[in-house]
Amino acid sequence: MSEPVFEVEDLSVGYLRADGHDNVVVWKAAFSLAPGSILGLAGESGCGKSTTALAAIGYRGPGSRILSGTARLEGVDLLTLPSGKLRSIWGRRVAYVAQNATTALNPAIPVGRQLAQPLSRHLHLRGGELRDREVELLESVGIPNPPVALDRYPHQFSGGQQQRIAIAIALSCRPEVLILDEPTTGLDVTTQARISALIRSLIAETGAATLYVSHDLSLLSTVADRLAVMYAGEIVEEADSHAVARQPRHPYTQALLAAVPTAHIRSSVAGIPGRPPARVVLDSCSFAPRCPHALDACRDSYIELLDVGGGHMARCIRTDEIAARPVQASPLATAEVSPESLLEVDEVWSQYAKAPTPAVRGVSFQIASGETLGIVGESGSGKSTLLRAIVGLHPPTGGVIRFRGVPLAAQAVKRPRALRRELQIVFQNPDSSLNPRHTVFDIVRRPIRLFRDDVRHSAERAAVIELLESVKLPTGLLHRYATELSGGQKQRIALARAFAARPSLLLCDEVTSALDVSVQATIIELIAELATRFGAAVIFVSHDLAVVRTIAGRALVMKNGEVCEEGETERLFVAPTHPYTRELLAAIPQLDRAAAPAA
Repeated sequence: MSEPVFEVEDLSVGYLRADGHDNVVVWKAAFSLAPGSILGLAGESGCGKSTTALAAIGYRGPGSRILSGTARLEGVDLLTLPSGKLRSIWGRRVAYVAQNATTALNPAIPVGRQLAQPLSRHLHLRGGELRDREVELLESVGIPNPPVALDRYPHQFSGGQQQRIAIAIALSCRPEVLILDEPTTGLDVTTQARISALIRSLIAETGAATLYVSHDLSLLSTVADRLAVMYAGEIVEEADSHAVARQPRHPYTQALLAAVPTAHIRSSVAGIPGRPPARVVLDSCSFAPRCPHALDACRDSYIELLDVGGGHMARCIRTDEIAARPVQASPLATAEVSPESLLEVDEVWSQYAKAPTPAVRGVSFQIASGETLGIVGESGSGKSTLLRAIVGLHPPTGGVIRFRGVPLAAQAVKRPRALRRELQIVFQNPDSSLNPRHTVFDIVRRPIRLFRDDVRHSAERAAVIELLESVKLPTGLLHRYATELSGGQKQRIALARAFAARPSLLLCDEVTSALDVSVQATIIELIAELATRFGAAVIFVSHDLAVVRTIAGRALVMKNGEVCEEGETERLFVAPTHPYTRELLAAIPQLDRAAAPAA
């Protein structure tokens, strides 16, 4: 491997508290990046990955400060440079790609002008030379008809195309260091595969030394040369990517691997109990409260990062035992499936106003009580529109939807209250589906007030507390607002709200797409457990085939608004017959689990 071009040592970051002391969130992080190589940085949300990546290039977020460390770009310590000097380096020698291209790109400026900014500032390109370079960049990332695309605005591109444009801007000045911060999170599997392949090829071509931040271990194991795992602000394991995936030496890495679903074999997933600490722990092992292997020594003293052999680093005193004792995931709860149909969708069509083509085209299927049905496909395949038609939020333009044999009114407001109670939906983004002005208690109580005549007003608090306990949330959150909760907590509140109505059919619309793997595993377990407990059928929409294989007994594959394949989940994944299903399966990043935790 080439000599490192970027070296970070003993990087510590904190946020100043009201009492004048620092809340330390990153502690003595160290890593190096070599030309043309990729270091993956993995871990749960809130573990300090993005803070580490940004602090390493000298960026200080609001309220944050760098407490110690160095970050040398070919011998120059970025942490000592004034902001003016850093701005001359950012975009030219160091580039950054944010997680959400929709918010990273300026919606009021055409794509061409956004590409021109770094090119004119750093490379001083003008006129025809500038436009030629803009066209070349868009061609390199696969944007159709680049000369026309330069004059279009970001909202006129798909999510995957927006991410390609963000990558083109980052690579426009041929930087020596590239920081990728969750660049494919939320994208469907085929788009993710294309973006990942594009990133690999561009890095190989440009020789950029790359730090790739992601919670997706499967993805990182396929794109990164080395993999570092972060927990509570510290790197707890680092090694060759295949070594980490095949034989993790830290219990947290092992638990993360057990939480990763796979589409290549049917397996259970195991969520990690408890929550990570909000700050660095310096007097004990930070993972000890959640670790099944913890000893008194883990709780009583700080654990150093040590080489356990062959350059494999781990922050644990029981590495050999952990390697020999993989995490065992319990099978998901399953309900008895009724022989009678609960919901029938018969030749349903749906179209949005002014849209040139229908979003859903003649879809038909049935689901029985107690059954979990998966619906998979790329973004834009019609999955979410179909769910909205079923629940009565977007009236179908053709076909019939029957519930217990009775046709449903097209709009939810025209359905009887008892029917509205029986069909509940959980949306992809709880930030937009939970009222920010209502407390958790108000949010979960509302469906009880609307639909539960069996619960007296005096018993509502007890019913809400019971629901919070069922989704494994503390009652201390009762009077919090949604904005004060983590993404995983918000999605649990959304589940509690849905089950508060005691539905017979739960519709889940991409409910795990933006969650890290450990929270995703917990949500999957909760949905299976609650559906079994309350006897509800589940329609689980996702672009993640691995999740669908884990939770669903039967699945539909949708493309361009139509069902192109349907059947038992195992048959679809083992012997798909439609080319599109085979394409989806081929696009899934496969975690090398030859010696990884068994399920």
